[in-house]
Amino acid sequence: MMLTQKVSAPQRAILKSTKSLNLFLAGVGSGKTFVGGIISYRFVRKFPKVRGFIGANTYLQLTQSTLFRIREYWKSIGVVEYEKSSSPYGQYVVNKKPPSHFNTEGHNFDDYYGIISFINGAIIFTGSLDHAEAHYGKEFAWAILDETKDSDETDIKEVILSRLRQRGIYVKDGELSNEGQDFNPVYFLTSPAKTDWINEMFKLEQYIDEISAKIYSDKTYFFKEFDDKFVTISSTYHNLHNLPSNYIDLIKERNTEERARALIYGNPFTQTGGEFYSSFDRLKHVEYVRYDPLLPIHISFDQNSVPYNSATIWQVTNQNERWHLMCIDEITLQNPRNSTEEVCEEFMSRYPNHKAGLFYYGDASGHNRSTMNKDFKHHYEIVRFKLARYLVSSSDRTLFANPSLVLRRDFVNKIFEEKLPIKITIDEGCKYLINDYLYVKQAVDGTKDKHIVTDKETGDKYQKYGHLSDSADYLMVELFKVFYNG
Repeated sequence: MMLTQKVSAPQRAILKSTKSLNLFLAGVGSGKTFVGGIISYRFVRKFPKVRGFIGANTYLQLTQSTLFRIREYWKSIGVVEYEKSSSPYGQYVVNKKPPSHFNTEGHNFDDYYGIISFINGAIIFTGSLDHAEAHYGKEFAWAILDETKDSDETDIKEVILSRLRQRGIYVKDGELSNEGQDFNPVYFLTSPAKTDWINEMFKLEQYIDEISAKIYSDKTYFFKEFDDKFVTISSTYHNLHNLPSNYIDLIKERNTEERARALIYGNPFTQTGGEFYSSFDRLKHVEYVRYDPLLPIHISFDQNSVPYNSATIWQVTNQNERWHLMCIDEITLQNPRNSTEEVCEEFMSRYPNHKAGLFYYGDASGHNRSTMNKDFKHHYEIVRFKLARYLVSSSDRTLFANPSLVLRRDFVNKIFEEKLPIKITIDEGCKYLINDYLYVKQAVDGTKDKHIVTDKETGDKYQKYGHLSDSADYLMVELFKVFYNG
């Protein structure tokens, strides 16, 4: 059967990549898994002595979506399953021992479950990522990971990527070769993620303006090569020639404008629904912010030991009765350097010559007696001692009871919406605070969803998101209490 689906420009871009880490981030219906079919058979045909891996988040997704689409592509070019074709000369078998005429040199399996075996001797391991530990011990040369937007970061990095070590694929003069530089590529084929690890792995926040300028079009798309990475981000419009004519219109009708940015345009910075800070807009509220030594600094603490002890650092101006609140910096110190003393010392190292005054805010629980340092009753005694040279008599603006989560949620969202005479700008380097505003979810009772994760190495349980935004909440409620109480 001849191939009838046309390859789009973004698809061609990812197919040409010779980088180790590859991301094809695109809207729904963009033919991401179709690309997986092309990539997988290219390796099977050209490098039959190496093993590959195809994975998806769940077993049902793997069998009913990922492998279904990939095998559709194989079939379209005449690569059919043995005994399921009208010809006895099928090229592969699934989950079973290959027939005698297949090349099984190098095979040493007691069981072929989860293995696709090809007539030329190539094999592909398949598996879901919801039980990633099942893939320990495997070794393969290349991997395709389909719709990884819901996958666990640790599973991907520590299980799958660490399995990419079989030799046998090489790159020479920018082309796949049987000699040259060792090549063990992985391809992430996904729509925008609901967590931040993919954005961080591929450093997408560094290119947000360029991404936004390229993806909202049926003629342009974003692509970038750097280090060992290749990224392409594109809208569904590039694959419209392979879709029903009303497909995109129906997606838009059935979703909010914000969700359409992700579902159709592949925007990696959109909200996914249920956000606590629903009015935060990455494009509107984040830009480069410069520290002004002539303005006072406002620092707000949130004392935790895991994942970090943190503070946000702000400056504020008022012009024509309109406030501009600017987050210029953040401090996130991890173990073993994660005490309140060390947060203060980090602040002093960054702002050693600041003389315009300092005001401090923070979690009310910081007033509880601390056992972390026997010389001080609580965290804010530590702050006063360590930062004494910056302080004035009115510097302490800490609360003795934290404000209602629901009330402060509504208040901060009003500020983001500019329904109050306050504008917020966050420096683009404050990635932890930005991620809080993007990814903290709202619980059914209207409070923050205190989703707990477990560090697989240490066993520590902690709340991944919410610490930096908590510190920002405390500052906003106190600094603008005339609006909050009004």
